[in-house]
Amino acid sequence: MSTSSKLLVAAIDFGTTYSGYAFSFKHEYETDPLKVCSNNWAAGSRSLVSLKTPTCVLFDKDKVFDSFGYEAEDKYSELAEEEEHQEWYFFRRFKMSLFNKEKRLSEDVKIKSTDGKEMTAIHVFSAAIKFLRGHLLDTLEKRATGVRETDIQWVLTVPAIWDDAAKQFMRVAAEKAGIAREQLLIALEPEAASLYCKHLPVERLQAEGGAQGFVAFSKGSKYLVLDCGGGTVDITVHEVQVDLTLKELYKASGGAWGGTQVDEAYKQLLIKIVGAPTMIKFANVHTADHVDMYREFETKKRAITGDTKGKVTIKIPISLVEMFEEDTDEDIKDSIENTKFSGKINWVGDKCRITAEIFKGLFEAASNNIVAHVTDLLKKHEISNTNNIIMVGGFSESPILQHIIKQAFPHMRVIIPPEAGLAVLKGAVLFGHKPATISSRVAKFTYGVATTMNFNPNIHPPEKKKKYGNQIKCIDIFSKHVEKGQQLKVNEAQSENTYNPVEDEQTSMCFQVYTSTELNPAYVTDEGCEKIGEMEVAMPDTSGGRNRSVMCEMIFGGTELEVKATIKRNGQVTKAKFNFLGSPGKSSS
Repeated sequence: MSTSSKLLVAAIDFGTTYSGYAFSFKHEYETDPLKVCSNNWAAGSRSLVSLKTPTCVLFDKDKVFDSFGYEAEDKYSELAEEEEHQEWYFFRRFKMSLFNKEKRLSEDVKIKSTDGKEMTAIHVFSAAIKFLRGHLLDTLEKRATGVRETDIQWVLTVPAIWDDAAKQFMRVAAEKAGIAREQLLIALEPEAASLYCKHLPVERLQAEGGAQGFVAFSKGSKYLVLDCGGGTVDITVHEVQVDLTLKELYKASGGAWGGTQVDEAYKQLLIKIVGAPTMIKFANVHTADHVDMYREFETKKRAITGDTKGKVTIKIPISLVEMFEEDTDEDIKDSIENTKFSGKINWVGDKCRITAEIFKGLFEAASNNIVAHVTDLLKKHEISNTNNIIMVGGFSESPILQHIIKQAFPHMRVIIPPEAGLAVLKGAVLFGHKPATISSRVAKFTYGVATTMNFNPNIHPPEKKKKYGNQIKCIDIFSKHVEKGQQLKVNEAQSENTYNPVEDEQTSMCFQVYTSTELNPAYVTDEGCEKIGEMEVAMPDTSGGRNRSVMCEMIFGGTELEVKATIKRNGQVTKAKFNFLGSPGKSSS
């Protein structure tokens, strides 16, 4: 099994709510794979230390990068307190903008700052990645490691449920941030977490009731990885092979059911008490307090358990109460008495006491979606006899979510590794050292290219008829390369299809690449088909006219699709660039 030849692997876990980086040296990986170094971040005004920093980016009025993480949060809060923030651009929790199914992703797509100003998404994402890359390089320099940047294998994490265009977008953002294309790997978050758990000693995997976990990853073991992050929940199912590599049993799935849904539920609860106008004004006028309020809530999410009874105390800045009472001329206690929360919420000064039932209820929307999805997954015949659930990701550190999952699946062994929130980050480092550990994946879609064939009026609809010189062709034919549900061996060609140019003088062949949710689509215009990009093969020698055959192979080399094209008459191989963010070009037949 191939191992990276680089001296050091550095991974960036770019999360919805928190981000961080970790690294390990090749020689240390070979003796102790779990010897992974991560950074400690000073948590701004709260004087806390954390292993990740908030995914927040601040730009000045000229759209020049200023700061990232806790530093960006604190500086923007200070600017707001001085009323000097209006022209600055502050972005937080912007990663989920790439999960927007309504908007076709391109390098021109814009995202909005917290106060509605726009900037191109690629500029924001690349600035964030550039900061983390620079911070890591500074750390290596301070440690006098002697590592040059060319010695580093970089790994960037993405949710497994993202489409190919979103993965390509992250790759482009990383390149703009200064990471060389040939030194970058994309790691799927639940897969990375799975690799981390694969290396953990059995005695550190605690199951329900303190019992020991299963014998970690002996051949034939099956387990479901439940990766609950801030924005997304990713689920993948693996089986350990004879050579201890991992085979994906069912396509990665999930949804936007992460921890931010709980934050949104908390926000809506407060709005029901103080009203939306007060909450909006509070965020704009007392920005620092607004930030602290959610930091406080974050600690509560990780502290309150499923068994908690009575009431839960949450500190809320006094400035919110004062603003509400000043703007409405009402007392906060009297206001609550007139709502359905009477007797269930007591708010005095900067302390709000709410019943444990209401607090746990904030988790309902997210947890109901997760439980329903896992329940459906476990009914699939491909993953029968899977008895283990491994919970990873920052949201999985919530005792309430852990309790809900254990209650929902009493027949499963639920395993929560130590430092569940770092499982993706550390696992991404392991993936960088040995990507081939994931040996087989399941195709999420049917993949193919748009091509033409000779028109047959008995088969083809008239609207697909098109004339090329003296030829009459049927256009928009879906030429299938990979079928949905097919097992894809990593780095092996899945099929070999041969194509010819439609015109004698054609100097390149541009294949428009499509996915389909169906097993056997006939045309690329059928329902369920989506164009994901294009691949281009240069054919400067036109002496063969239309008799210049090109053999095309689709190779799923890890987490991204690669294309290899061979011109048959001279054996010339072209590694076609797979551009998921491009525009259409000339066709093939």
